[in-house]
Amino acid sequence: MADKVKGKTKSGFAFEIDSNIFKDWLFLKALKKMTANGDDSIDAVGDMINRLFNDDDEEDRFYEFIAQNNGGRVPIDVMGAEAGEIMKIIQEKSKEAKN
Repeated sequence: MADKVKGKTKSGFAFEIDSNIFKDWLFLKALKKMTANGDDSIDAVGDMINRLFNDDDEEDRFYEFIAQNNGGRVPIDVMGAEAGEIMKIIQEKSKEAKN
């Protein structure tokens, strides 16, 4: 089983993500596609989120958390900010583990 990075975003979303996510070709490909096409690339954002969680239940829990704090909607800017914060936490904790 892969090592997991545990964390919590400032808004309170708790997560456990594979510590090797930044070594996953499909994740990096989706992230690059999203970055190249801008935040309005729905397919790229969806692919990146799907690969980030790599678990349908966790992905759904992520969307539900955002929706409950945004009147039942999942605003793309909020979703992107949460995902960005998760990725930053993973990178920081991975660096700490190496030291």
